[in-house]
Amino acid sequence: MKRQLIAIGLAAFAVLVFASISATLAAPGSAPLAQAAESEPNDTFDDADTVPVPGYATGVVTRSVSAADTDYYVINTQIGREYRARLSIWTAGPLKLQMNLYNGDRAYRDTSSSSSSYATMSWTAYQNTHYIQIEALNPNTTTLQTANYQLNIDEFAATPTSTNTPMPGKDDYEDNNDMGSAYKLPIAASASATDANFFPLPDEDWYAFYVKNGRTYRATTSNLIGVDTYLEIFHRNGSRVAKNNDGAGGYASEAEWEASYSDDYYYIRVTNLGPDSETDDTYDLTVSEITEATSTPKPTTTGPTPIPGADQFEPNWDFDHAATIATDVTYQANFIPSAGGWEDNDFYKIWIKPGLHFTCETSELAPGVDTNLIVYDGNENAIGGNDDVELGDYSSRLSYFSTYEGWLYVLIGHGGRLPGSELEDSNYKFRCDMDVPGQATATPIPQATTPAGTPPPGPPTATPSPPEALTVRALTTPTPVAATTPAPRFIPVSLLVYYDAKDDNMPGAGEGIAGISAQAYDVATNQLLAQGFTDEQGNLEFTVSAQGPVRVSVPFFGFSQLVAGEGASIYLRVPPQPLSGGEP
Repeated sequence: MKRQLIAIGLAAFAVLVFASISATLAAPGSAPLAQAAESEPNDTFDDADTVPVPGYATGVVTRSVSAADTDYYVINTQIGREYRARLSIWTAGPLKLQMNLYNGDRAYRDTSSSSSSYATMSWTAYQNTHYIQIEALNPNTTTLQTANYQLNIDEFAATPTSTNTPMPGKDDYEDNNDMGSAYKLPIAASASATDANFFPLPDEDWYAFYVKNGRTYRATTSNLIGVDTYLEIFHRNGSRVAKNNDGAGGYASEAEWEASYSDDYYYIRVTNLGPDSETDDTYDLTVSEITEATSTPKPTTTGPTPIPGADQFEPNWDFDHAATIATDVTYQANFIPSAGGWEDNDFYKIWIKPGLHFTCETSELAPGVDTNLIVYDGNENAIGGNDDVELGDYSSRLSYFSTYEGWLYVLIGHGGRLPGSELEDSNYKFRCDMDVPGQATATPIPQATTPAGTPPPGPPTATPSPPEALTVRALTTPTPVAATTPAPRFIPVSLLVYYDAKDDNMPGAGEGIAGISAQAYDVATNQLLAQGFTDEQGNLEFTVSAQGPVRVSVPFFGFSQLVAGEGASIYLRVPPQPLSGGEP
């Protein structure tokens, strides 16, 4: 009976929330807002439903163990006006939704917070069209989950311009501080921006240049006064295709690229690597087509004839060509190179934010395929890698707790172990899952117990590897190693890795971190005795046979501890990380 009363209360609460939301749509005496209903399929930019402005649309997002629904909406905007998107969510259950904003060129602009109740996002329109994508984030579910929502779009007056009172020192191309507000250069074979500067601070300059498919282009900075330019070229989908620092001599930059589409723009980003510049520190930018001027043909690919059947992500052989992927989606790929030969490394990238946990893994390997997975940070520094998940399983898996906002790169290679004659059957699947540490789960983590009246032992501090600081609680005091060689004994080891979201130095429900690799080695021989990964609750247990002490290692955190005697239970604590707002 109590359960029924709770269900009724929640239903009534949902009705009241919906009534409250509806009541805000129009003030008394004003015309009601225009409304629209979701029309499936609206899972891509091309199928996006139109949201009236001002007005709202209602829809439903579903998620199952194998698939997730994503809804796209298109908004007609006026350049210079301010807009706000409000996402009201009800009957969401465990699902959390977030909004992703794209401009008319389908380039990423911004992301809202994720929530199971309400999220909002504001922006200034620099184009006449914008898109909003609504997606569910929860990575793990064993049943079909549904979230009903209402998307409101509000329009405000245009932001006052500074045409009458220009900011001192501001160049003629501002405000061009991101891809969505890039200054569009004249449509011509060659165009220039002169006397540009990096003001007001902090500043970065974006330009857009009109291209034709298959033609080669060059962007060059020159006439530098007091700046050290860095040049990057971006595809319309937001991926970087070229970069250069000092290629034009001195501190000037130069980058070339070949267009892969027609009648649209590529984007050029110019930043200053030197000290903060003054208003009279300037540079020139020239972008031109060099296809006709290049008399020397491009070298042809040497080696074996290219093999048909390269996957959808090619070419993605290095960081600059890394393919952008989404979390919680399984992809099919192979090791067939787009340029022939048999050397193929597959690079992918994911946009991450601090405080999230990511697990990338390969699966369903074709016969003879043995993947190797390496993860790099946004500065292309290696974070860690994994060859085999476990003995006999050639798949690869690695987990990462994010500490920054930016790109996370994933390299999947075959390590030269795949014969070139077998490339036609080199398929593998991979995915990267994202979850929020500290999120409640259905199964609680077993709590440590101590004898009645005995306070639990305090957590001694371990020596961590930056950037995460760790603390360890040893629940069983190791027995000193005997002077004589003892007979082999069974040593049980239990490990719990958890993100201490409550900062109470105790593991709580939903705080376990899954997918963390741990190994046990014989101290005397350094022989690997056991290895495995923590489960969804952050637990890993194994029993090893050894004559002497055993060394338990958790490479991801740079942690190592000796265990002897009757074994040990180890708690590995990840302290709460401060987010952008300063709160853990």
